[in-house]
Amino acid sequence: MAATTNITLNKQTSGERVTPGLIFVLIWHGVVGLGLLFGAAQLWQVEAFFNLGTFVPRFLGVALIALAAVMFGTIPLLYRLHNGARLIGIIFNFFGFALALLLFGHLIGLYLGIDDLARGLFQNAPLLLGFPVGYGLVWLARRFAEDSTPRVRLEQIGLGVMMLALIVILWQSGLANSIGTLISSFTRVDVLAAFAALFVFLAAGTVLLRQGDRFGETILQREAWQGWLFLLPNFVNFMLFFALPLLLSFYLSFTDYAGVGNTPPNFIVFDNYARMLSLDAAIITPEQNLQDFVRPNHFEIARIALGDQALVLAARDPLFWQSLMTTFRYCVLLLILSIPTALGLALLLNAKIPGMQFFRAVYFLPSIAAVVGVALIWQWLYNPIIGYINYAITGLVTGLNSTFGTNITDPAIAWMTDENIMLLSAVIMAAWQIIGFNAVILLAGLQGVPKEVMEAATVDGANGWTRFRKILLPLIAPTTFFVTVTTLISGLQAFTEMFVLFGNSTSNARLTTVFYLYQQGFQRFQMGYASATAWVLFAVIFVITLIQFRLSSSNRAYSD
Repeated sequence: MAATTNITLNKQTSGERVTPGLIFVLIWHGVVGLGLLFGAAQLWQVEAFFNLGTFVPRFLGVALIALAAVMFGTIPLLYRLHNGARLIGIIFNFFGFALALLLFGHLIGLYLGIDDLARGLFQNAPLLLGFPVGYGLVWLARRFAEDSTPRVRLEQIGLGVMMLALIVILWQSGLANSIGTLISSFTRVDVLAAFAALFVFLAAGTVLLRQGDRFGETILQREAWQGWLFLLPNFVNFMLFFALPLLLSFYLSFTDYAGVGNTPPNFIVFDNYARMLSLDAAIITPEQNLQDFVRPNHFEIARIALGDQALVLAARDPLFWQSLMTTFRYCVLLLILSIPTALGLALLLNAKIPGMQFFRAVYFLPSIAAVVGVALIWQWLYNPIIGYINYAITGLVTGLNSTFGTNITDPAIAWMTDENIMLLSAVIMAAWQIIGFNAVILLAGLQGVPKEVMEAATVDGANGWTRFRKILLPLIAPTTFFVTVTTLISGLQAFTEMFVLFGNSTSNARLTTVFYLYQQGFQRFQMGYASATAWVLFAVIFVITLIQFRLSSSNRAYSD
């Protein structure tokens, strides 16, 4: 079987190498290479590229030169029927097709048109009732005998109602204007150029795809380019919206980029990181002034009592360290509230109880709800005056006092304003939302535990707690580890919960690291410093995750 997969398909002789399609591809690769060189030359002359200075355009220019070299390099290799060059050409041409398609959609206003269509659907929502009505008529028609007149008529009416509803909705949503705009846009040179580029990229990629036999393609090589093509859409998304912004953020972290104005960024090397991470320590008495013992512009962030003295830690940026400590506390509380609760819920959902499928869906629903919507609901629940939580607490206190004659004071908790409570409020909301997801994952782990093992333990006299602690927990340890890692990473990136839940509050008690990053970049316009904060947070997440993996590997090795 292994020998079969490596059989080389028929390869053409040298006299049959050049075909019209291959000549077209060779010429196209040369044109693309020249175009990339021209783009690199234009970028090299740019002095202000979106206020990012000269480094970014020149970096992009070097990247274009490298791509041009690849394009020129494929020309002789394709002429020699080198299958590796063919694979590069396939990927490059379809990648170019995807980029040209995105550019074409932007030039004709396709993405704005989608927004207009969604707005039109919302405004004409009652017309959507035509679809269930039409479907109901079709369903009713299927109750009659096949080919009978009532069945045929009802199916035609049902389909007609759905088609009419679709036409009316599209018309009311401005489809006619969109079509007119699309047609008129083809009179523009840039639109025609983008359309021609996507067509030629697609044609060149297709030509290379269809010449596998000529290039002596093996079965494994064919599977390789098919896999790459399936990955291509996600790869385009990764390059445009993740990799390139990531590289730009890394560059900006070494600059004083503000994000506003016309001033280009200055390269300040590690100043942002030094300012952020700078710490100092001193042992002082209560009568001594901290500023006399630490470096200038360093402020206290922690104090440890040592008898008559105290060890004081000071930081140049105390808010960053406060945000980091708030984030760690948030993560610890989130893990404590969500993991054990999710495990208990998973154990309940794993029981053989009628209607359990319904409860599984109900508990999972919060995890698919938008964080903003969830935060707004909890903001209402936390309201100290009309919120149901304080209302329930007041009712409970009143009931206990009246029933048992106690004198318990109503705490009247200020969930969203008390700085000692704000973090707990956010954690409760986040735990409520993530428990359902964790429970489903843990439930999958529980259902993977062999029943024979649990039955054997029962026969051997192990009680429920022993079976849970000695058998069940070790067997679902990989699942628990996964849930712990994902929950921890989610907690380290907490932002939306704080931003929406506490509204216009200015308290630093809500200041997580991502929230602090947002403030630095989009409120104080220190985009370079915000980028450095993001990379420090990335390093923290990476180190913590690595430690967890190490500990998990050690525990598995010990258990083995």
